[in-house]
Amino acid sequence: MNRTLRLLVTVAAVLTLVAATAVAQVQTGSILVRAKDAQGSVLPGATVTISSPALVSKQMVGQTDAGGAYRFPSLPPGTYDVKLELSGFQTVERKGIIVNVGATTPIEQQLDVAKLEETVTVTGQSPTVDTTSANVSTLLSSQLLQGTPGGRDIWSLMEYKVPGLSINRPDVGGNQGGLQGGMSARGTDNGQNTHFLNGVNVGDPAAIGYTQFYYDYDAFEEIQVSVGAHDLSVQSGGLFLNMVTKSGTDQWKGRTSFYYQGSKTQGSNVDTDLLNMGLSPTAGNVQFLTDANFNIGGPIVKDKLRLFGSFRDWRVHVNVPGFPEVEQTNMTSGLGNVAYQFTQNNRFTGFVARQLYDKPNRGASAFNTPASDWKERDIMSIYQGLWNSVLSKDAFLDARVSYADIFFPLYLKAKDVSVLDLATNIRTGSNAQEYQFTRRRLQVNANLSYYVDDWAGSRHEFRFGIDYSHAPTNSYQFRNGDINLQVSAGVPAYVFEYNTPVLSKSTVDGLGAFVQDAITYKRVTINAGARFQHTEGYLPDQSSPAGTFVPARTFSARRNIIDWNTVSPRVGLIFDVKGDGKTTAKVSAARYYYVISTGDPNIVNLNGLSYSQYVWNDLNHDGQFQVGEEGRLVGVGGANISSIDPSLKQPYTNELIVGVDHELVPDLRLSVVGTFRQERNLYGATNTGVPFSAYTPVTITDPGPDGVTGTGDDRPLTVYNQNPATIGQDRLFYTNRSEFNRQYQGLEITATKRYSHRWQMLVGYTYGKATQDDVYASLSNPNQTVNSNGVTVYDRPHTFKLTGSYLLPYDVQLSGNLRLQSGTAWSYNAGGIFRQLRVRLNQGTITAYANPPGDLRTPTVKTLDLRGAKIFRFANNRDLEVSVDAYNLFNVNTAWDWNPLTGVVTTTNQVDGSKHTYPQFGIPTGILGPRIFRFGAALRF
Repeated sequence: MNRTLRLLVTVAAVLTLVAATAVAQVQTGSILVRAKDAQGSVLPGATVTISSPALVSKQMVGQTDAGGAYRFPSLPPGTYDVKLELSGFQTVERKGIIVNVGATTPIEQQLDVAKLEETVTVTGQSPTVDTTSANVSTLLSSQLLQGTPGGRDIWSLMEYKVPGLSINRPDVGGNQGGLQGGMSARGTDNGQNTHFLNGVNVGDPAAIGYTQFYYDYDAFEEIQVSVGAHDLSVQSGGLFLNMVTKSGTDQWKGRTSFYYQGSKTQGSNVDTDLLNMGLSPTAGNVQFLTDANFNIGGPIVKDKLRLFGSFRDWRVHVNVPGFPEVEQTNMTSGLGNVAYQFTQNNRFTGFVARQLYDKPNRGASAFNTPASDWKERDIMSIYQGLWNSVLSKDAFLDARVSYADIFFPLYLKAKDVSVLDLATNIRTGSNAQEYQFTRRRLQVNANLSYYVDDWAGSRHEFRFGIDYSHAPTNSYQFRNGDINLQVSAGVPAYVFEYNTPVLSKSTVDGLGAFVQDAITYKRVTINAGARFQHTEGYLPDQSSPAGTFVPARTFSARRNIIDWNTVSPRVGLIFDVKGDGKTTAKVSAARYYYVISTGDPNIVNLNGLSYSQYVWNDLNHDGQFQVGEEGRLVGVGGANISSIDPSLKQPYTNELIVGVDHELVPDLRLSVVGTFRQERNLYGATNTGVPFSAYTPVTITDPGPDGVTGTGDDRPLTVYNQNPATIGQDRLFYTNRSEFNRQYQGLEITATKRYSHRWQMLVGYTYGKATQDDVYASLSNPNQTVNSNGVTVYDRPHTFKLTGSYLLPYDVQLSGNLRLQSGTAWSYNAGGIFRQLRVRLNQGTITAYANPPGDLRTPTVKTLDLRGAKIFRFANNRDLEVSVDAYNLFNVNTAWDWNPLTGVVTTTNQVDGSKHTYPQFGIPTGILGPRIFRFGAALRF
């Protein structure tokens, strides 16, 4: 059976199962109504009606079961009215009930005996505590998205608002918006983050933890950011971003906006010290940022068909420290969302989005020249179809399919060979390699909820779910001359000969299924379930043309390179302490299995990248490599020396969460959560061809940051010299190693005030520690064990974040962000806030680390942002909002990335031309952007 036919058969099987099984409504919310009388006895048979502009059909009707309960599942986020009616009792209307994405809103309502025909109306009492779930999450509502300062992209939004979250490139007013950021919370790596858009996974299958799209900020209805006790529809334990786009309302409404910030609206925070270190006066500055958006939505057929559409043009032009040109990012995107209510119980939603992404200086840094950057021009598309059906009063079905497609090229900008200077880390010529990626993801999932009102004395909510994913990736790779060169202070050092060009193909398929029962007995709810996951990584048939050092190649498919079947149990206990829905104690225990990248089976793809490294003997001293100038072999690498343990086990996360949620006053919730995590079965490379016994320890002198011995800071450091007879015999074996284990312990205190009474707030303090026994996750040689134990790249001991807004009289709004966060112990871009030594040994020049991660940190990040806005109201519900945002109000220039190299460098002050000598280590290569003002206007009609 060929691959296409197998795929069609698999998808058909999944869709067939949709008719009989199902999954949760993570992209929606729900209302759980419980009716009781004055004595606390349950009231079955009460008619419950909900109504909201968020519903295409305007309203839904149900009836409480024998336990006095009825749940409305799969509700779009919004504000609802709930009406309860029962013969002989007063009719009660609850108005202003808030439904949030991924959460259940519990309504406990007492019905009194009717003395007259009367209706009791209760307004503004929407619960803030979910008594049905142990999930730990932050809700970013539309009021918070639009009413507080932020960089207008999902990554800066997470950074500014979500308690405890850390990111690898601190943002100031959107100056980092042209590139996705690596995010982490609770110690789990960015690679295990999950992006759901409208209930479907849209993560990048090759760069897992990232996404295939730069989202339209103004198209969001709500975003739930889950950091613990995830829903069973989520496989991995990283951040879960649950994003829901707008779908139009029962009236035509629109919004058009424009935001601007530029060189004339910002200050400068490059002081004399930074100038003397060689940074330009505009390092980290914005040349200009513009964001123009238009969206509109409303009914095409009343109570039947709705449409929402949005267009965005977003341009981020910034100055990168040490780089001579402006880094430009230009993004143009459009999307459409249509919702059709076939019948009262059946709804279809279709979604399509397309984006063009242009970045002519991808990779701009102090270590690249403009010619050694890439030119990037992406085309990204997402297509989705969603079906929701009420099968009966006890059964609800939800099914959806999504197809994401990205063409992601990184083109070389020069025809010269790439040259890296080991003394400075500066690359000249072209970039090291050209890439052309084609990445696709087909995702199908279905979910069924079935309610049993009384079984064994308890109410049960059963959930069954399946999901299927197919993620193929094609990667074209090319190098000028099929080589890379390395020099040391300009002197020829090494030549790398590659098997390029290559066109490698790899695929990861997954099939998941889960079952869960939510058992409610009096004030206790237990959510117990398990998820089965099958994961296969394989290589399709493929070939590559001939290169300088290799002939044309053809390879047959290889199946089951990675082939895992796992079961992950999860259980949560929620206790309604007083029975009033205002205080809950929660305990959750869960296991999450890792998601793998399409790069994992590519580890052993003989049609993937391979190389041989030689000493470069520049025989004619012309600084240009010619074939025949290869000296002795000092290393080999790539798929031709790599293998994967056939008994490789799937990595996993164990999680234990203990917490309390309490509604202090209406609309204000306080949460205290303790989290313990273990990351186990992590895998990396060990060298079976050259064992550690082939290395001899050598004690060298670490001269300190300036690289000069005899100045008082010398200390011994042990490195390992390889036996020359074993050079070139490397064989990398990828297997699970306990040395790669990670662990996290943390405590978080948050207070969430939803928008009411003219104000809103989200504040959180997190204390945590994330460590790893071997932070490099590689044991291919003993030099990688030197100073390798310590904190992970995302470790931040202390994080405090505050965001909120207040609406003053005359429709004047004030809002702001305050952020205090420990500095990083890692330099994400340059390699480490552990100082690097270049040491020449038998095996070539190696990098040794002079201190363990966590020994040094960049300074604490402290920023304050403020916004002032004025709303002008007109007839027919139209208004104009004008705003001014001030970011990094105190104009701090905190370094968040450093040059890691040991040695001395002479720098030039670019203002006065003066010369200065500094240790390379600690010279900033990334600083916070300066104080900047953003001006905006938004017209709603």
